[in-house]
Amino acid sequence: MTTEISIFNQGTANLPAHLQKYAKQAEAAAQLITGFNSLPKISLRGKQFRYMKDDKEFVYPMGAPFNCVILATDPPAGVAKAWYNEAYASDSAELPDCYSADGIKPDAMSAKSQARSCAECPKNAFGSGTDAAGNPSKGKACSDVKNLFVVEADKLDEQVSVIRVPATSLKNLSAFGRELARNNVAPQLVIAQLTFTDAEYPQLEFKATGWLSEADAAKMVARSESEEVTAALPSKNIIGSFNPDTGEVLDTPRLGIESSAPAKVELEMTDKANGMSLQKFIDSGWKEADLVSQGYAVEKTAAPEVPAPEPEVPSAPNAPAAPKAEPVKTMTAKAGETTYEQFIANKWTDETLITNGYMELT
Repeated sequence: MTTEISIFNQGTANLPAHLQKYAKQAEAAAQLITGFNSLPKISLRGKQFRYMKDDKEFVYPMGAPFNCVILATDPPAGVAKAWYNEAYASDSAELPDCYSADGIKPDAMSAKSQARSCAECPKNAFGSGTDAAGNPSKGKACSDVKNLFVVEADKLDEQVSVIRVPATSLKNLSAFGRELARNNVAPQLVIAQLTFTDAEYPQLEFKATGWLSEADAAKMVARSESEEVTAALPSKNIIGSFNPDTGEVLDTPRLGIESSAPAKVELEMTDKANGMSLQKFIDSGWKEADLVSQGYAVEKTAAPEVPAPEPEVPSAPNAPAAPKAEPVKTMTAKAGETTYEQFIANKWTDETLITNGYMELT
């Protein structure tokens, strides 16, 4: 089923000829760099891999690795967020009280939405968290997570499962993603070995340990692009956003259904796109609506007509000084990667942006 070899040992990988035709899919490796669905979850409780099947829990032996193929990651950029009003138990099946599948704004189905956007949420601020004893900590009350959609390496035809990678493991996941991206290798082409570090809490390490055969690689790439996987990605199936002050759903539900006659708008890329063109995103499988919702693009607005200059009026005796130029609106570091346009689209005003420290006038 697999060709077991050691890869990346020399810092670069010699991609086998039978896998080189999947160069386009290699862009998915960058998604590993730093929602909720009905697929089976693989728990990390007690630093052992656990999963439920037919109402029965199967537990890997202590210290045993989990070998899998990563079919997809979600969200593709950034992280999802989850907040529990009560202390979270790792073996709990309860949904978070507030969650964001894209890390930008709470989903409308959150039971206790805490803010209009994740950027302004007090639960998403460092220092809002508590430790296991309930004492204040330097961390955040709202957790950052990344969802991995995987199949076991020796059971490639069985059901897809989800591993929720916790915040403590995101740095290691990013390092793994950079290694794949540096070698132009898609995650669907390799066996990923997941193990626990020596930390007292569940922290994962990631390593590529082998190539898939040509037949298995073709099967995994096709499966990663199938509705079985894409329909389960939380960030692709967001059910609107929610205003906690009014109870209003701010966006139309998206559930993967396109409008029958969408209005055609032109997009321009933001600084967050890091120089990548719109066409490159589209070729990688992105939809324009997702680019806008995740801050990689904004709708291009027509430039206003410039009025003809009026004749200069001479100053009257003792006339007041000419009015100063309009101040420049500058987003602060607190706003992170959220653009001014995104805040305004979520009902913010210049006054509330300045009051909350997300913008300043210079």
